Amino acid sequence: MNKYKFIDNQGTFLLENPEINSYMYFPIANECGVMSSFTPTLNGDCKMSQNTFLLAPVSAEELHNNKSSRNFWIYIEGYGAWSVTGASGKQKYEVFDKNKENTKLEAGIMWYKITRESQNIGIKSEVTSFVPSNNKKVELMKVTITNISNEGKKITPTAAIPFYARSADNVRDHKHVTSLLHRIETTDYGVIVNPTLTFDERGHKKNTIVYGIVSAEDDGKNQLDFVL
Repeated sequence: MNKYKFIDNQGTFLLENPEINSYMYFPIANECGVMSSFTPTLNGDCKMSQNTFLLAPVSAEELHNNKSSRNFWIYIEGYGAWSVTGASGKQKYEVFDKNKENTKLEAGIMWYKITRESQNIGIKSEVTSFVPSNNKKVELMKVTITNISNEGKKITPTAAIPFYARSADNVRDHKHVTSLLHRIETTDYGVIVNPTLTFDERGHKKNTIVYGIVSAEDDGKNQLDFVL
């Protein structure tokens, strides 16, 4: 197993090839109540309480076995799909191969950054995740894609983050019917999910919680399309 090393006096540490270290995950949270967990492949959940999960709740085992994770893909013209989390079939195949992509993890107090670099296709990604220290009930993810080759590239980016949007109790109780109660709306910047009712140990009640995932480019412009 690779060893981590501290790189400053603020508790920031660095770990090379973090995805080959077993059972690693990192929590981030704020005083407003947002609680999230991350693995080197961006698995994990995001919640405010036992009854309000934005992403599906996971156990220590599911953190690493669940394929439903935060992801960001780019389609490179002339090459194909490439994942910033290493989720493509080719990337998974090469994890223990000599052609493995260079990856590193940097993390500090309530922030988490994964860098992935492919010398083969000339692409580098940086994904920084954190929860702001103010009273905002959000989890933020900044994705930076860099062309490290000497040739121009045409890419199509796609964010892929699966909604759960209900209570952790619904993993085992009323999982199917609660998914049918989701009312989904697209906006200029993202997708909003408003479940009509909640089904859990508190009974059948009208839902008052709205969940959303939104995105923008670095200049604040919105994305172009949705795939639902």
